[in-house]
Amino acid sequence: MALFFDHDWFDERLRRTGLTRATLAQVAGMSIDEVELVFRDQRELAQTEVRAIAAALDVDPDEVADRSGVPLAPAPRAADGRDQNGNGRVERAPPRPGGDAGPPPFVVTREVIAGLHERMDRLERLIEVVITKLDRRN
Repeated sequence: MALFFDHDWFDERLRRTGLTRATLAQVAGMSIDEVELVFRDQRELAQTEVRAIAAALDVDPDEVADRSGVPLAPAPRAADGRDQNGNGRVERAPPRPGGDAGPPPFVVTREVIAGLHERMDRLERLIEVVITKLDRRN
């Protein structure tokens, strides 16, 4: 769990860039509920989320990692072994058994399930409102 999340810094960066927390959720592949948990220091950002948020806020990923209280792993390397800036060669990871190297498996967390549940509740309430209005017309 992150020890420190500088929500004031993030809110200021959002204000400067004209973005919202909902935008951060979208670019990082998170639900708004997950973003709110991060801002309340109740959820830690993943490496991919740190990098996506850094790109959206137009800041260095190390700055986002530092301000969110999470360590940042080295940047992922391209298939030719070079980093994002085209520097250095490294050995490529061996392919997975039984197939080629694909994206990492999707991990379902409690936050993801809670976010989906909340969205379904909102949709159900919206449908009820629409049906009620339609019934009143008839």
